[in-house]
Amino acid sequence: MESFFYGYWWLIFPIMFFAFGAFDRWLAYKRSQERLNLVREFTSQGKDPPPELMRAIHDEEALDDPDSAYGRYDRYGRRYRRHYWRMGPYWAWRTAIITGSVAAGFWFASEYADFPGVDGPFRLVAVIMTCVAVGHAIAAIFSTIFRAR
Repeated sequence: MESFFYGYWWLIFPIMFFAFGAFDRWLAYKRSQERLNLVREFTSQGKDPPPELMRAIHDEEALDDPDSAYGRYDRYGRRYRRHYWRMGPYWAWRTAIITGSVAAGFWFASEYADFPGVDGPFRLVAVIMTCVAVGHAIAAIFSTIFRAR
């Protein structure tokens, strides 16, 4: 059993990614449930809910509805407009070069590592990082060719 944990230590990262994602979804569910309970309280008392609360509920529903006017990707569009300067070809090529360098480092480590038993995991990470680097290089090529005017 001990060799299993030494051989697959890297699985902790995707497992924690899924755990944190599930926790985030649970928190979003609780937040929407609390907002709806607050609206129920206001309506049971015969009062109108505050417009800020209704706007927050409407915005939350619009983000969850992919067929709405803004859809799920509106927040990503806002983020894109806010960080537009980071989306240029320079940053795409920079990311491609950095991920390619990390992939090359893992390829080098998988070939010349002095520790026994690390060549397999290093090679796996090198293959994954190579795929990521190729994807970033393709994105950099497209961002250079189809530059925003």
